[in-house]
Amino acid sequence: MDFDAYVAARYGRLIEHAVLLGVADGEAGTYVDHVLLQNKKAIRRAEDPDPLVHAALDRAISGTPDRRARTGPFVALGLVALAVAVGLALSWRPPPKALPSLFALHGDQAQALLEGQGYDVVLRPARACEPSGLVLSSDPPAGALARKGQTVTVRTAVPSGVGCDEGFADRAVAWQFLAFARGEGPAPTFTQTVTVVVDQQDPYRIDQVAAVSRERWGGVMDRIARSAAGRAPTTSGMPRLAVEDGVLPSDLCGVPKPDGTGDRRVLRLQVDARADGDESTCPLTVDLYRDSAGAIDGVVVYTPKDALIKPAGRLREASPAGE
Repeated sequence: MDFDAYVAARYGRLIEHAVLLGVADGEAGTYVDHVLLQNKKAIRRAEDPDPLVHAALDRAISGTPDRRARTGPFVALGLVALAVAVGLALSWRPPPKALPSLFALHGDQAQALLEGQGYDVVLRPARACEPSGLVLSSDPPAGALARKGQTVTVRTAVPSGVGCDEGFADRAVAWQFLAFARGEGPAPTFTQTVTVVVDQQDPYRIDQVAAVSRERWGGVMDRIARSAAGRAPTTSGMPRLAVEDGVLPSDLCGVPKPDGTGDRRVLRLQVDARADGDESTCPLTVDLYRDSAGAIDGVVVYTPKDALIKPAGRLREASPAGE
C-alpha cells in the first residue's frame, strides 16, 4: 500500500486511538509518528496495514517492546561478541613449542622435520670432524621454545680435511648406527647372525634379514632412540656422542661385559645427556663388535643408570656435534 496515502487516510483515527489508550492529546502525535515511521516498510508491503499499525501503537503506548525490536539488543550483543571473537582470532598466536632434537640427523632430514612443524629453516655449513651434512646444532637450540613461522638456523658439518683422519671412520659408523636406531637412516652392515645383549640379560640372536629391519629388534632400537632424541643440558640442547675403539675394561658402571668378549676389540659409543662433570650416572652405551670385514656381529646395550663405580677412563668426546 502507498505509505503517504495510508498516513493521510488514517492519521486522525490513529491519534484518536492513542488518546483512547490513555495518551495525552499533546503526546499522541509523537507516538503515532514513531509507530508509522518504524513500520513504514511493513505498511507498504501489507494489503491492509491497520492490524499491524494498531498492534504496534498498542505496544508502544503500553511499553511492551516489539518482538522484532526485542531481538535488537541480542543481535547487537551477538555482533559485539562476533567482533571480539574475530579480533581474538586475528591477534591469537599458537603457543611456542619446544624444538625437537636433531641428534644424528642430516641437514635435509632436520629441515623436513622442522618445516613440517611450521618453522622456517636456514642451513648453515660449519667445519667439523663429523660426516658431511650431519647436524651439529641449531639456533634456537633443541628444547628451546619457538613459535610457528620462527626461523631456525641449523648448522651442518663440512669435514675439516686431514685433521679429521684419526677416529673419523669410527665416528661415521657410530652416527650411521644411531641414525638407523632413530629410524632416520639405512641399516649398517651386519653379519649373517647378530648376537644381542641388553643389560646383562640372556643373549639372543637375530639373522641378517631381521637385523636390517629396525622394527624387529624387540624394542632395543626404541631404547636407543629415546636417549638420542632426549634433551640435554648442553649448549646445543642435544646429547654428546663419545666414541672409542679398542679392547675396553671388563665392566661398565659395575656391569660386566658379556662372556666371550673380554679380548675382542669393540667400537663403543656413548650418548651422553649428562651435565658437564656429572659422573653420578652412566649414559646410554652401545658396544658394536665387528668381524674382520667391519660387519657388525654383536650389539651390547647398557641403558642409562646410576653409577656403581666411576667409568675407567674417558672416551673421545664429540666435537661440535651434540655440543
